[in-house]
Amino acid sequence: MKNNSQMKIYKLYLSVFCMAAISLLMSSCEDFLKEDPKSTRPYDEFWQSKADVESAVNGLYLVGVPKLYDTDVDGDWTPTAPMWGGIMSGLFVDKRKDRTFTSASENCNFNIASFDGIALKLWRELYKGVSQANFVIAGVDKVYNDTVLNKDNKILTEKERDNFIAQAKFFRAYNYFHLVKEFNYVPYVDKPYTTADNSMYKLQSNPSEVYEKIEADLLDAIAVLPEKAFYGYGYATKAMARTVLAQAYLQWAGNPVNNATKYTLAAAQADSVISVAEKSGIYGLEPKGEGLNSAFNVIKTSKTSKEIIYAKEYDHTDRNYNMGHNYAFRSIETEAYQWGIFPSHKDVLYNAYLPDSLLLNSYDTSDIRGQEKQFFFSTYVHNQKDTFSLNNAGNWLWFDEDALLGGRPSNNNLPIIRYSEVLLIAAEGHLLSKEQKTTNKTREYLNKVRNRAGLDSIQESVSSTDTLRALILTERFHEFPLEFKIWDDIRRTRLYPQATGVKGTLDWKPLSEAFIPNKPEGKSKQGALGDWENHMLLLPIPGKEMDAYPKGTKLVQNPGWN
Repeated sequence: MKNNSQMKIYKLYLSVFCMAAISLLMSSCEDFLKEDPKSTRPYDEFWQSKADVESAVNGLYLVGVPKLYDTDVDGDWTPTAPMWGGIMSGLFVDKRKDRTFTSASENCNFNIASFDGIALKLWRELYKGVSQANFVIAGVDKVYNDTVLNKDNKILTEKERDNFIAQAKFFRAYNYFHLVKEFNYVPYVDKPYTTADNSMYKLQSNPSEVYEKIEADLLDAIAVLPEKAFYGYGYATKAMARTVLAQAYLQWAGNPVNNATKYTLAAAQADSVISVAEKSGIYGLEPKGEGLNSAFNVIKTSKTSKEIIYAKEYDHTDRNYNMGHNYAFRSIETEAYQWGIFPSHKDVLYNAYLPDSLLLNSYDTSDIRGQEKQFFFSTYVHNQKDTFSLNNAGNWLWFDEDALLGGRPSNNNLPIIRYSEVLLIAAEGHLLSKEQKTTNKTREYLNKVRNRAGLDSIQESVSSTDTLRALILTERFHEFPLEFKIWDDIRRTRLYPQATGVKGTLDWKPLSEAFIPNKPEGKSKQGALGDWENHMLLLPIPGKEMDAYPKGTKLVQNPGWN
């Protein structure tokens, strides 16, 4: 396993995980990972050493949900998978518009032909993550049990076994959480496939049943994973599992399942992380700061911040593995080539995730998050003398001057879960909990995030559930504009942000009443998402997966996609 800031081991024993290729659920290993295989041993011969186990566990961090951050629509220089929901929502725009999915989103052509491609990529990548986790769980048990039978050849201690399995259960749950959000009814597979037969063709499970399986895996993981900050450790932690479980409860409580009892559980899991943060200081908000030394600029480049509960790690400086990312090239438009600074022969500049003016204009003037070079920027100064203006807002969170000037991938990590999200989940959970509704807690947690951004506290006189929920959703939108939270919020609440004419506020309207921007770009369409409850708020079940099922069994397509 790695120590402190070392990257994961990237040379994996791929042959074991390619066994999953026999299932349509797991796709093929043709482009599974780019590394050369270290072994071509069959499954039964793989689990022979602790190195085998460590190799397999490291693979959990490279496939499934983490891999989505490097998954394009179709080829290079297109929006990555986490961006797809924001583009469908109309709140972000892909400026190149050279992919069917992005054009169809703007023109409200919600048909299978346009969206099957991204659905298939999500489905297959997420099931690769599930497959990896299932192989780890079964393989670790095999190694440990073999050790028990042969006590003179101990490979794993009981503590090591439990930790490895806990990591695998975390990622199995994490991948299923994304699957159930995207597709609702999905097959649930919890055993590795080692032979090809009809038993692999599982029918879809009810989403509530899938959430229960997610809950069980994460509770098991919470009981075992260490209470450590992610940075400096680098593997799954108790806070990661608690926060993903809180996220799952929040989504479970909302549409389309609508199990409102889960708001209480979401608050409880978030409260547990907050309690540890307040007692130990392991987690916490970065201090406000200002300008280029603000909290958000620290988070952008830091690999030690306690605010990071989980991040996708990168290290381009590793000459062996070249694990950088290309979000910097998506942070600014092609117009920047005209400045004569960035090497046009090295890479492509274009804004794949241009924020709509609805977001940019909704920040309060005192909110540092809406100010220049926090999340967004409008000017660039080269060599402290030449100032260039952007035609459209650039995404400062991803901007990496060294990477762009050098024509190379960025070393900056990408935040996936931050402590501020834990606070906002707790705020919403307490507000909507029927068992223990506590608006005081809601305001307390909400104000911690607002105050750090430079905003005044919400006073006790503000007690309306609708008003407080609108404030929480607005805060989530303003706090995580480039961390891909908005689509999940729209899907689970069926609410959409609307300008109010008052800086710092947004009104959240039902989808059928809301004016949706960029349908097409630059224009708004009322109710453009209003009929999406059983349609575009869920993706279609991929056609190739449906067609692969043998006669007598089948996957059922999501309503509206037939």
